[in-house]
Amino acid sequence: MPTLIEYLGGVFNSITQARVMADLQSVEVAEQYAKHDLLRHFSVPRMRIGDIELTIPVGLEGVGSRTELQLAPTGNDRYKTDAYQLILRASGAAALPLGAARELQGALTQRLPTLCENIRAFGLDEASLVFGKNIAEDFGRIGQNYGLFDSTAIEYRPDQITGALHKYSLSTVQDVVEKQVVDELAVIAETARLRDIRPEDMIRIRLKVGEDGMEWQTIERSDGSVERRLLPE
Repeated sequence: MPTLIEYLGGVFNSITQARVMADLQSVEVAEQYAKHDLLRHFSVPRMRIGDIELTIPVGLEGVGSRTELQLAPTGNDRYKTDAYQLILRASGAAALPLGAARELQGALTQRLPTLCENIRAFGLDEASLVFGKNIAEDFGRIGQNYGLFDSTAIEYRPDQITGALHKYSLSTVQDVVEKQVVDELAVIAETARLRDIRPEDMIRIRLKVGEDGMEWQTIERSDGSVERRLLPE
């Protein structure tokens, strides 16, 4: 029985594969245009995916839960949101490109469990300082990959990021507690089985999916070196 994560992941993967198939077809059309005396002067048609709105009915079959360490009293989600904004302010950024924002949020999510464990093992002061340094390093790596520091709009200030996160942790975190969190939702997606599901066990998921393409960009530096980066279009 698929989980909700697996089911939605399959939906997103299918949409991505549809775009891949469309691009492969565009390549074939481009080759045909190039060989034709008149068509070679026309632009090659290429499909782009706009916003897709989906309403997906699924039935709930089971809920899995697990025990997770959470920062008290804010909770990990609120802490992550506030930490993200602190990093932006410390670097002078109003916002980040979508890809960089996702990677930074992912880095915060991955390091939060270690922060909780270190608070229990070494205390809040030391644990939050190590957390701030690690996140500052993550932001530096992400910024280099996305070329965020190539202009003066965003600056890499690791000491300010570390200090801001350390101060915020000391002022907001009081303890680390164990909480039950929902881990996985087992769902029913087969039409035949959905007919037998009780109304209270049925949910309808409304999704709005948009396209965020990536492209390779070549950067030639003043010393003659050439670097290629995969950046959002």
